[in-house]
Amino acid sequence: MPFDEFVKWALYDGQTGYYSTARKRIGKQAECDFYTSSTLHPIWGELVVEACVTLLGQHNPADFVFVEIAAEPNDSVLNSITHPFGKHQIIRLGDPVKMPKQAIAYSNEWLDAQPFKRFRFSKESKGWKEIYVLKEKDQLVEIEQPIHPNDENSLPKKGKAGDIFDWPCGARHALRKMLASNSWSGVFLTFDYGLTREVLLRDRPQGTARAYHRQKMETNLLSRPSEQDLTCHLCWEDLEECLEEENFRSIGVKNQESFLLSHSSKRIRQAFEEKLGPHDPKMQALKEILHPAHLGHSLHALWGVRE
Repeated sequence: MPFDEFVKWALYDGQTGYYSTARKRIGKQAECDFYTSSTLHPIWGELVVEACVTLLGQHNPADFVFVEIAAEPNDSVLNSITHPFGKHQIIRLGDPVKMPKQAIAYSNEWLDAQPFKRFRFSKESKGWKEIYVLKEKDQLVEIEQPIHPNDENSLPKKGKAGDIFDWPCGARHALRKMLASNSWSGVFLTFDYGLTREVLLRDRPQGTARAYHRQKMETNLLSRPSEQDLTCHLCWEDLEECLEEENFRSIGVKNQESFLLSHSSKRIRQAFEEKLGPHDPKMQALKEILHPAHLGHSLHALWGVRE
């Protein structure tokens, strides 16, 4: 099967998929696979709320439904947080994507968990080949197949034997489906891992796909199918173009630190005015969210507004 179909099966199969089965995936505990900003309650939710209100501008937050996309079971960014929105709706795995007419669509590391294609530059043909996954004697192995003509424009123009290119095709599909649902108006805001098209095409010859299992990054994407997370970096320009095609305006991409400092400054300032000690859990969480050495620069915010 093509690699993106393998990823879809490994992550979302209704019976065995990584995200479909009941397990503790996100957190700092040893049995979890990774952690992200949403792990850092409640300060993360408070920062997100202020950022969304800022993006709404002069609009009344009470007129909008806060729609949280792909939240983990029994979890929510708004848990135990007072917010100004009219309603709160959660779209979890398997739920129909039906947006209210006026909404704030929020997600954290949703798009980088979508299927992606893999390509390898072939030494024999001196060109790109698409990577497929084959079951051979109870082992999963990669094989190379000719690329589809539609994929040629997405690939680097040059390559060296063995170069890998990962293309997040599923992210655009998932985003367009959500944006087009019911022709809603409001704010879209997501936090995720991504790079510019130029960096993806020129500076990542080994690709960006990776797996996570028990707090460790794994390079063998075929090991432990359905038991480890699979992800690759997004292409920001591709998603910005998607927002533009769906008539969003005021579109932007910034690293998490920069975005929150400009859109959630009141809550950040309040945290420092509380004069919390450097080892206070809330201050520690804020540092992890903002500091460039932690999540501040590795994660980015992508947003847009549609009237």
